[in-house]
Amino acid sequence: MRKIIFYFDPAVKKMLVEKVTEEGEKKFVLSSPHNFVYTAEIVARIVNVDHEDQIPTRLEPDTKYYSVIDYQTIKADTGIYFDEANACYKASEYGFVIFADQKLRWISPITVSKDKLKAYYSIYPTKAGKLPTTADIEGLLHQYRIISRLETAKVEEQLQSVDPQNPRFIRVLVAQGKEAVMGHEEYYIPLINLKKKAGELKSDGSIDFKEVGSIIEVKKGQEVLRRVPKVKPADGYDVYGDKIVSDMERVDGYSRGANIEQGMGDENIFVSSIDGCIDVDGKKVSVLPIAYIQGDVNYDTGNIDFDGSVHIMGSVNPGFSVKAKGDIIIEKNVDDATIEANGDITVKMGVVGKEKVKLTANGKVTAKYLLNAKVESVGDIIVDDSIINCDVFSNSRIVVVAKQGKIIGGKATAMYEIIVNVSGSPNETETQLTVGRNLFIEKEISDIQKEISKWRHSVEETMRHLKVSFGEAVFENPKEFINKLPTAKKKSCLLLLKELSNNNRELKKYIEQGKEIQEKLKLEREPCVIIKNKAYPNTVISIKKSTKRIESIIDNVKYYEDPDEKIIRFSPAV
Repeated sequence: MRKIIFYFDPAVKKMLVEKVTEEGEKKFVLSSPHNFVYTAEIVARIVNVDHEDQIPTRLEPDTKYYSVIDYQTIKADTGIYFDEANACYKASEYGFVIFADQKLRWISPITVSKDKLKAYYSIYPTKAGKLPTTADIEGLLHQYRIISRLETAKVEEQLQSVDPQNPRFIRVLVAQGKEAVMGHEEYYIPLINLKKKAGELKSDGSIDFKEVGSIIEVKKGQEVLRRVPKVKPADGYDVYGDKIVSDMERVDGYSRGANIEQGMGDENIFVSSIDGCIDVDGKKVSVLPIAYIQGDVNYDTGNIDFDGSVHIMGSVNPGFSVKAKGDIIIEKNVDDATIEANGDITVKMGVVGKEKVKLTANGKVTAKYLLNAKVESVGDIIVDDSIINCDVFSNSRIVVVAKQGKIIGGKATAMYEIIVNVSGSPNETETQLTVGRNLFIEKEISDIQKEISKWRHSVEETMRHLKVSFGEAVFENPKEFINKLPTAKKKSCLLLLKELSNNNRELKKYIEQGKEIQEKLKLEREPCVIIKNKAYPNTVISIKKSTKRIESIIDNVKYYEDPDEKIIRFSPAV
C-alpha cells in the first residue's frame, strides 16, 4: 500500500493564529513549531509499505516528527518542488509549509506592513535546528524586488538573538523605507485650559451654574502658548523604492495674537506680556487688558469677575453679576443685576431693577436711564433721560443731561450738585434731592460711633464692677488702695484695673479716629441743587442739615444754603 509521510503538521493552515491570554489580551502566536523548513529540506515523501509497522524504516535519519496519511494525489505549489530521483517533495526556500486543497504550499517568511514602509522576515529554527543566513534573506528580498533593505550587519545582529537550542519565534526587520514628512505651517498649542466649567460646586453639594469661569485671567510672564515650528514637506519611499509623495497638511492649531511674547527660556514657549485675560477670536489667542463679552451676560458666560476692565456687547441678564477692578462698559441694558467696578460704569441703554439691581463704582456712572435702581458712585452719576424711583448717591455730582431729563421719586444724594431739568411729577410724587452729604464718610462715622458706644459701655461696666467690689475709694489713689488690700483681693482688683485701662485705650483710639473722619466731611465748595426747567410740588430739597419742601411749581431755580442763616434759599438757575 502507498502512504504519504509529512515531515510537518498537515493540520496547520496558517503560520500564526490568534489566541487570548489569561489577562484577556489577544495576540498572534506560532501555530506549529514543526512546519518551518530549510532550502532543499524534504517536506513529504511517498512510500510503498506492506503494513504501517514498516513506516519507521522509511523515515529520514534522525527524524523526530512526522505524520502519515493514505496516498492521494497532491501537487507542489510555489516554493515546493518534487524531487523525482528521490521520490520526495522539497522546499525551494526557507519558509513555513502547509497542506491545503491537495497542495503542498510554502508560506513566505517575508511580510510587508500595510503602509509598505517595513518588511519583516519570520524565523523559527527548523526541526534540524537550521536558520536562514543573511544570503538567504537577501535572495528572497531580491525575488520580491524589495530594494530598501536594512544593512547586512543590522540583520545579522538580529539573527544572533535566535538560539536553536532554545527556539522562539521572531520577526526580523529586514527592509525599511522612509516615511514621507507631511509639512505644516507654524502653529501654537495652548498651555492653559480654554474650556469653561459646567458650574461651581458649593459647600452644600449643589452646583452654581452662574460660575462657569468664562474669563480666563493670566498674569504677566505666565506661560500661554507652546509653538510648534513650521515643517517643510519631504517625500519618502517604501521598501520597493516607490516614492511616497508628501504634502502640506492643515493642522487644527492656534495662532498667536496680541500681548503674547517669547519667554526667556525655551524658544517655543510664549508668555503673556501683560496682566489680562485670554481672548480667542476664531483660532487666534491673545491676551487683552479688557475682557470682551460678545453677547449677553447669561448662563453661557456666567458671572463675570475680572482683575481689569470689562466690555459687554449685550446686556446683563437678571440675577447675574459683573465685577471688575477696572471699568465696565455695557452696550445694552442692565436688568436686575449687580455691577461693581473699581473704575467707571457705562451703560449705553438703561438700568432696570426689581429687587437686586445695584451699581457700585469707584469712578463715575453713566447710563441712558435708571429705573428702580440703587447706585453708588465715588465720581459723577450722569444720566441722559431719567432717574425714576431710584436710590442714587454720588460723592461728586448727579447730572441728568437731556432736555426733558427728569428725576421722579426715590432719593438722589450728591456731595456737591444735582443738576436736572425736571424734578418730581404733575401728580406730586415725593422726590428727595439731597446735596452736601457724603454717605461714604457718614457710614464710616456711623461705624466709628458704634465702636465708641461699645467701648464706652465696656468702660462703664468695668467701673461699675470696681465700685461694687471695692467702692469709690479705688479711683482716688489706686496704687495706695491696692497696697492696703488683703492678698486675696489684690489680684482681682488689679485685673479689673487692667481691664479698665485697656477699655479706655480702645475708647480713646476710636474717638480720635472719629475726629479724623469728621475732618473729611468738610466740603471743597458749596453744594447746590439746580432745576433748569420745572420743579413740581413735593420735591424735597435737602442741603447739608437744612430741608425745604416745594409747595408749588417753580421754574428755572437754583437752591443753596445761606452761609449765615443756615437756611435754604434759591435764585434763578440761569
